[in-house]
Amino acid sequence: MKRYYEQDGKRILKLYLTIHGVKQGIIIETRDFANPILLVIHGGPGFPLYPFFRAHNIDLTAHYTVVFWDQRGTGMSYTRKPVKMAEVVQDAEWLIRYLCHHYHQKQVFLMCHSFGTIIGALLAHRRPEWITAYIGIGQLGDVYHNERVILQRLLEYAKKEPNKQAVDALERVSLGRYFNKDKYYDHVRMRYTERYKGGFSIHGYSAFKMFRAMMSTPYYTLKERINIIRGSLSAFEHLTTEMVETNLMTIAREITVPFYLIQGQYDLQTTDTDSRKLFEAVGSKEKHYYLFEYSAHAPFVDEREKFLKIMYEIVDHHATS
Repeated sequence: MKRYYEQDGKRILKLYLTIHGVKQGIIIETRDFANPILLVIHGGPGFPLYPFFRAHNIDLTAHYTVVFWDQRGTGMSYTRKPVKMAEVVQDAEWLIRYLCHHYHQKQVFLMCHSFGTIIGALLAHRRPEWITAYIGIGQLGDVYHNERVILQRLLEYAKKEPNKQAVDALERVSLGRYFNKDKYYDHVRMRYTERYKGGFSIHGYSAFKMFRAMMSTPYYTLKERINIIRGSLSAFEHLTTEMVETNLMTIAREITVPFYLIQGQYDLQTTDTDSRKLFEAVGSKEKHYYLFEYSAHAPFVDEREKFLKIMYEIVDHHATS
């Protein structure tokens, strides 16, 4: 365990835990360890959020004890072995039990982003008694349907521009069930998602800017920073295939925990169409959908103050309810 203290009163712990035989890392930030636990379940696969929360000064520690967990295969938790979705879910279950026991709490808040919303939704379905509230950012539902919506919107943007080259490139796509293995589609999708500002940020977010955020992350070793890149290139082929097979609509009615969705209107990674469809199907009696009208895939970056306000409102509501 390593302890750090920052001038604004924030306390930080860096821990390594052996979870189901794999060494995994967490960074905990708080101003008071009595605060409710917020477990951050990142997306990707293999895309830790800690570097970006630090780069953009997204600080939730006044109200939460924030736990940033690098899932097996990336960053502090790097492994060369292929990663399966069931393993990530089981790791998360173990971690929740550990955190509740260690900090003498009965439940945690889950804050999930992108691919992490699949893991979080499965947890909410399997272990509702462990979860105070579920908070999904860039929510996935029926992943293949979501991808069809993305392709349709890219075509609409290309025709509206108008951009004949983009239209021709996108119309050549034959979107198969396992689109994650289609290198042509991957190239076209990445190119035009960025062109039409539907990627990480509505203002654009280059690969170099992402790399710089990762490489400047405090409390990571140089090797752990590099392992974010290594993991994305090696460990997640099987997991990505599982992701594209996912349809959370099959369990939506059985998700009964308080359920909050935060969605960027211009997001072309996870669409408002797909997330809204899942939201309407979820069986929870307490749920709220927040549309961020000036955001893409990272509303916490594009509309930071609005995001912080909502996160504080959620924890305050459950503290008094």
